[in-house]
Amino acid sequence: MASMSNLLCKTLIRAPHLLTISPYPNLHCLQLLHLSYTTTVSGSNSFTISYLVNSCSLSPASASSASKLVNFHSPERPDSVISFFKNRGFSNAHISSIVERYPQLLLSHPNKILLPKLEFLYSKGASTSEVSKIIAQAPKILRRSVQRHLVPAFDFLKSYLQTNERTIASIKRFPSVIAECRQNHLKDSVRMLLDAGVPEANVMYFLHYQPRMFTMSPRRYREILEDVLKMGFDPSKSSFVQAFHCIRALSKSTWLRKIGVYKRWGLSEEHILAAFRSHPWCMALSEEKIMSGMDFFVNKLGWEAAAVVKNSMLLSFSLKNRTSPRASVLLFLFQKGLTKKKSFMSVKPYIYTESQFVQKFVHPHLEKVPQLSKLYHVNVDDGINRL
Repeated sequence: MASMSNLLCKTLIRAPHLLTISPYPNLHCLQLLHLSYTTTVSGSNSFTISYLVNSCSLSPASASSASKLVNFHSPERPDSVISFFKNRGFSNAHISSIVERYPQLLLSHPNKILLPKLEFLYSKGASTSEVSKIIAQAPKILRRSVQRHLVPAFDFLKSYLQTNERTIASIKRFPSVIAECRQNHLKDSVRMLLDAGVPEANVMYFLHYQPRMFTMSPRRYREILEDVLKMGFDPSKSSFVQAFHCIRALSKSTWLRKIGVYKRWGLSEEHILAAFRSHPWCMALSEEKIMSGMDFFVNKLGWEAAAVVKNSMLLSFSLKNRTSPRASVLLFLFQKGLTKKKSFMSVKPYIYTESQFVQKFVHPHLEKVPQLSKLYHVNVDDGINRL
């Protein structure tokens, strides 16, 4: 009640003309208080938005949205938070990302609330630059209790990955694994893979390199596991977990859309599933990469579409830096009678390492065709059009 009286007094001092005689004094007071409150909130909100735009590099739209979650009248506390981050190696982009996702952190006490989380990560071997990247990607870490959440989550991950170094490496790849880690979910996920026959080494490999796949609910995890088994994948092979990861990363609509992309080349679902079993990452490729790869092999090199997807790893290679320069060399050698047609219709030249390809197809012919080395580095369209 006292605060309401104070608010009324301040309002009357600033705007005495508002004090008029009314037959309904109580109603007039309520209207007056509402006007004062609205003006105060509006002014504070405007200050918050301005601060978020000018000091945190948020867009006006993002700042307006963030101001619904945090509101302040002066810059002292948010300034101290921003200074805290900058003094610990966070870039402006890092700070902007953190504030946009959790603007409430601007009202945190830096040393009491924020510092313990950073010190925890430092103590586990993460460098200053690594910590800034981890926090920028998963600012929710700053809202977690060190003792009640971060310590047990880290220790649980470490129980599988064995060392601080490997655990930090996993967190760097997907920082939310520690922010969102639910021990029961992770434990159930690991157990389901092991029970399905996936070797422990493969499970640990993916926990290290693809930690995101262990953060979903057990129900969804079980659904994907059953789908992968129905597709005929062998749990003892690494392709099983690769397929699991790929399906997890794609929505059903995206999966069906990519099936449609492959079908444009006259391929049946049986062909596509066989390609997926051969090289699961073929479904993780962008639609543009699938189309450009198929176009290159089918329309420029004359391959059958079924032959391409039978060796679907070909589509994963860089068209500009690997596939097209090698095709240019092979076609040139064929025209010069220095190799057989089957060389550029074969998968092997494209899966060779760089040194293997050069030793087999470039060095042996440099005496007769010294321009071959240069040709190897030209763009595919230029190279092929000159042939």
